[in-house]
Amino acid sequence: MVSIINVAGFLLGCYFLIKSYLLIKKKEEEVTDFLVWSIIGVSLLVLVLVPQVGDALADYLDIRTRANTIFALAIFLLYMILFRMNTMNKKLDKQISALNEEIALLKHERENQ
Repeated sequence: MVSIINVAGFLLGCYFLIKSYLLIKKKEEEVTDFLVWSIIGVSLLVLVLVPQVGDALADYLDIRTRANTIFALAIFLLYMILFRMNTMNKKLDKQISALNEEIALLKHERENQ
């Protein structure tokens, strides 16, 4: 029997794979991001198409159900993505500050000439 969550997982996995491929093809995405989203997409497809993998993973992690295992892994993955985005955000803030300082110095030099 096909459940709604299986259909949603399948569609989401396909979306991640297709969208990542199209973004990398247009050179709008980094290779590392492409690999991360591709791995997530393939993992979703494997978990949906081969439910025994999810059951084995649940047994290995000593979690009662496959759904709880998937949710626990998703939360862990989201924390990793959040940490990466936070790190990138701090780096971009520093770059913006440096550019603002440079622009201010150039404006000051231009006004004094």
